[in-house]
Amino acid sequence: MILRGAANGGAGMKQEIGKALLVVFMEPKAEVEGEFNDWYNQHHVPERVSVPGFLNARRFELCDGEGAMKYLVIYELEDESVLQSDAYARSVATSTPMNFERPQVQRLVYRQVFPESGTFEG
Repeated sequence: MILRGAANGGAGMKQEIGKALLVVFMEPKAEVEGEFNDWYNQHHVPERVSVPGFLNARRFELCDGEGAMKYLVIYELEDESVLQSDAYARSVATSTPMNFERPQVQRLVYRQVFPESGTFEG
């Protein structure tokens, strides 16, 4: 399913809906935060989204709340099996390395349970 329109960033933008999400929370050290963000935006996200089955990605910065990591990325996946594919394994093995201290990371995978596919629209 592809959604178009203002809710997804404008008439020319598209967002494909998959059946799973890869959700990653990150907390880089303050002294490498700029370098971390540059690496993530310029290398890591494009490398991951080039893997067949990765539909899109969005990054977020915490703006309200406590006890959570500062950064969040949500990858929309066709389904969770993408993470066991040879293409994903090759992407992980050949990723642009971090030239700074690795941030604290929590990685979670969610499978869609309702509705079975697409989005609920009432």
